[in-house]
Amino acid sequence: MRDTSFRIFLLILLFAGIVVSCSQSDPSEPDEVYLLDQLDVAPAFEGGYDQFISYLSESIKNAPEGTFDQLEGKIFIDFVIDEEGKISQVSIKTPLPLRAGRELKSILENSPAWTPGQLNGKPVASFQTLPIKF
Repeated sequence: MRDTSFRIFLLILLFAGIVVSCSQSDPSEPDEVYLLDQLDVAPAFEGGYDQFISYLSESIKNAPEGTFDQLEGKIFIDFVIDEEGKISQVSIKTPLPLRAGRELKSILENSPAWTPGQLNGKPVASFQTLPIKF
């Protein structure tokens, strides 16, 4: 009886620990993420959007051989540009082979910094959706 009570007590402690750890936010993720139409100033890539597309194209061309060979059509990717201009929370919405998805995510996460979007004169995190055509 005493052994069973002790086990139940340990299970309750374990469950409470899991609940607490799951409810704590990741400090690397921004508190609020805004949509483009909510911002006073949209985020910008140095050199403009065309320069960002050039960065992506060049990075895709320089990927390990065969990584993107089988891809066709449009791929949609969601990501956040944080308050410091770094790309985070990359989520590929179109199913891709694992290798291609990992490489594309790495290319975006290693992108040169953006000028973050602004709201009320302060830099804020903003949500982006990017279509890439293969």
